[in-house]
Amino acid sequence: MISILKTYCNITVCTILLFGITTVCAQEKPVRLIEDVQKKRTIIYVQNDTDSDKSVFLKINPIGYRRSAQRPIIKNIPANSKVQMIILIPLTDVASSYTYNLIVNEELENMEVDRAKGPKKEAPLSSILKSEIIIFTKEGCEKCQLLITKLQLDHVKFREININSKSRYVDYLWKLLNDKGYNKTTAQLPLSLKQGELIHPIGNIDDFVSSVSKKHIDSNIKI
Repeated sequence: MISILKTYCNITVCTILLFGITTVCAQEKPVRLIEDVQKKRTIIYVQNDTDSDKSVFLKINPIGYRRSAQRPIIKNIPANSKVQMIILIPLTDVASSYTYNLIVNEELENMEVDRAKGPKKEAPLSSILKSEIIIFTKEGCEKCQLLITKLQLDHVKFREININSKSRYVDYLWKLLNDKGYNKTTAQLPLSLKQGELIHPIGNIDDFVSSVSKKHIDSNIKI
């Protein structure tokens, strides 16, 4: 496991502690955080420049953004790819900054964080599928990125899975699609498992976001 990386980001260039050795964040790492600072938002990515898939744990601690605290994010990052992790929207007339913890580990996809007891095994897949919204995406899919952005802006809780990752969710998805006569070449992305129900294809993105947003439904999604 690669050690936790901590950064204090009033500007992009910052100091990272890795195995007790101080380096500079401008010096590229095989797996690293990248920020895209735009006029009204900052998009956070993780870049994996290695030749193997990696699982990452990312905890953002924002100050002066729309949300003061973030849940940890665990995602698979395919080899030689960049995956969006989160969008930060700054508050008006407030100085904004954030710190983050980034852990890279090929075993993290099967773990979740319990703050009191540390890492533990994830809940059974059947119970997760009944309670979560899972969005399947791939690199270079503009419609996928648009859906993820709109879900985040509406504060919808969901799990994003890249179909090129090695994940039990991907294995389950292909089994469902094969049962319905689809394959990897005919499946249309993005697609979703909504409380275990396959939503494919997702036609109108706004209609889908409305159907799962707390602004439009009364029930909460438990993750």
